Amino acid sequence: MTLMLLLSLLVISCKKDKASNNFKCKVNGEVWRPSNTDLKYSGEAEAHLIDEGKTFFVSAYQQGSRQTISFALLLEREVRVGDYSLTGIKNSAAYDDATKDLKFTVQPGYTGTLQILTLDKRTQTVTGRFSFKALENDTKAVVAITEGEFNLVYKTY
Repeated sequence: MTLMLLLSLLVISCKKDKASNNFKCKVNGEVWRPSNTDLKYSGEAEAHLIDEGKTFFVSAYQQGSRQTISFALLLEREVRVGDYSLTGIKNSAAYDDATKDLKFTVQPGYTGTLQILTLDKRTQTVTGRFSFKALENDTKAVVAITEGEFNLVYKTY
């Protein structure tokens, strides 16, 4: 019995070495966290580093509200730790509300920032902060995404 308990603790402690796939932010001042039990999707929040490390993409989905928050960097060089502007040209961010058929995007006058704090290629983990304001073109409504944080395991392609 003691051996089983020790083995269980060892397995649990080993799993803590990986990022726990944390993602959170505020949407117009309200706390927003992803949630997803639908097996069609890969998870609540996911990160990808593709195109030989020149493209970075994060997406988080909230199943109940059918809302998605995403942002991407499309660079000429390899993505590194640092600060990036989300302007909508090559570095983009969006907030989708499928229930209301609304898509808010960063664009001139409505921009944001992405700060990559750590990018560990050995463990394939990334941490960072983000915030942005985005415009819904049809309704002219604006959404403010603030206090965003993530700690994710990323996939490479």
